[in-house]
Amino acid sequence: MVEESSQGPAPPHPGGDHSSYPQMGSKATPAFVETKSPLSEKIRSRISANGPIRFRDYMAMALYDPEFGYYASPTQRVGRQGDFITSVSVGRCFGLILARRLMAFWEESGKPEAFHIIEPGAHDGALGADILEEIKRCSPDCYNAVHYHLVEVSRSLREAQQATLGPRFDGKFSCRTTLSEMGGLHGAVISNELIDAFPVDLIRFENGGWVQLLVHHEGDAGRPLRFISAELQDRGLQSFCASLGNQFPDGYTTEYSAGIGKFVSEAAAALESGLFITIDYGHGSDDYYHPDRSEGTLQTYHQHRKSDNPLEFPGEIDITCHVDFTRLEKAAVSAGFKNPRLQTQASYLTNHARDWLIGLESAPGADDAALLRQFQTLTHPAMLGTRFLVLEMTRG
Repeated sequence: MVEESSQGPAPPHPGGDHSSYPQMGSKATPAFVETKSPLSEKIRSRISANGPIRFRDYMAMALYDPEFGYYASPTQRVGRQGDFITSVSVGRCFGLILARRLMAFWEESGKPEAFHIIEPGAHDGALGADILEEIKRCSPDCYNAVHYHLVEVSRSLREAQQATLGPRFDGKFSCRTTLSEMGGLHGAVISNELIDAFPVDLIRFENGGWVQLLVHHEGDAGRPLRFISAELQDRGLQSFCASLGNQFPDGYTTEYSAGIGKFVSEAAAALESGLFITIDYGHGSDDYYHPDRSEGTLQTYHQHRKSDNPLEFPGEIDITCHVDFTRLEKAAVSAGFKNPRLQTQASYLTNHARDWLIGLESAPGADDAALLRQFQTLTHPAMLGTRFLVLEMTRG
């Protein structure tokens, strides 16, 4: 996701500048002052009843609570009127190029009669509509074979998908709530800015060892939520921290995304054979857990501004983390995917747009100037081109 401003798209989330990450718990003046909200009261009630909660659980409620979560709200989150822009909201060029990659793979697969495109985290269906439109325009035979599965937990977003794809693609798509509803299909699983929104545990290196940060409150409704340190609570987290080692400065904070393993396992179960494409912002493990990245990669946005505190305005701020692509790739290999290829978004899109770009030189269309501007935004190093990575793998 890229923050939007009144002057146009701002640069993407920071990548190599370790000093620009949020200072959780710092004494800097916060961007917002906490106010009471239905979700903050719900979180407080849960803490009062059961004690401090993991940040993973707090983040899940803040983003996905069916009543008050960030993604449950009908408020526009993406684009100039929202909190951030994405490659999809730049325009239809992103879907156009991905559609061409999918059509090429369909041909490489022998032009099967059934080809299933599965998009977990499909948001409002805009990417699915762009992909289906381009396949329909370019290859009627491929379009006849395609069925598009949009996977989204939010009821309001599934309703938006129906409105986006609606009669235009009647019978060519299905709206689903989980990947586990499908199995044994041939085609492609494609996700765009999905894993960055997986709820994470926050861990900190203190006094020569790892602890995890829990969310607590003082009991007084007027006091803000706060972090407290606690022992690591499960074997998965303990094993992960052991793999990081102990060569970190005191106070070093980072994240652990427990959902990666479950995601690739469900993707492998849904896709018996085909293509696995993940697009997100992130790093390899060596960079992700560099000792200089002392505050991790946690990002929060609200009304086009960053907040230093993810515990402010739960349900009203976006909370994301960068993706550890090394760990994602290893998990995908363990789940049965193979032939990993990791590229910048600029390299990936340029490679699969080559025939389209050559065609523009000989027969430019009426809207090609706008598409080329979108392509430049998607691939320019100062915009989305090098901050986003694409991991492509195959199965079967």
